[in-house]
Amino acid sequence: MNVTYITLFPTTMFPLKKEKYKITKEKEKELIKELKQLQEKDLIEVMNRLEESRREDSDEDSANLGIIASEKESINKRIKEISQILDNYELLIEGDKCEPTKIKLGSTVKVKERDKILEFKLVSSIEADPLKNYISQDSPIGKKLLKAKKGDTVTVIVRTNIIRYKILEVC
Repeated sequence: MNVTYITLFPTTMFPLKKEKYKITKEKEKELIKELKQLQEKDLIEVMNRLEESRREDSDEDSANLGIIASEKESINKRIKEISQILDNYELLIEGDKCEPTKIKLGSTVKVKERDKILEFKLVSSIEADPLKNYISQDSPIGKKLLKAKKGDTVTVIVRTNIIRYKILEVC
């Protein structure tokens, strides 16, 4: 009896296409500036402190050595994170004209919650910043806004509170 074997998996593996980070021009500049600061100043300073601590061989300095090494590791980790983002990103194009019928990443949304008027900018999770009213597309309100348009009311449950936002403007 002849048996034919079928290969279910290809013998060569192709890397999966990674989704690009979507960031604004402002975030791009911020990341480039932070990377430069980390590489050209912070890492050099911590390396100098590490070398100095190694030269001074006392028990107290041994404890400092661990702290400084941990600081160096933290800086290197952040450099790697930023480098990965800057190696694989796409700029959000913020156009001059608004699309009031469609909320998307990069949209600025004006909403009314009870008697308050609020303005949010919908951004990726790496750019979210509550102090600037930049909300993540992955947050509960971000997910709801992406499915809505001007005139809609979205309802978000935060802990035990129900919050309703009436969408006034989209730009």
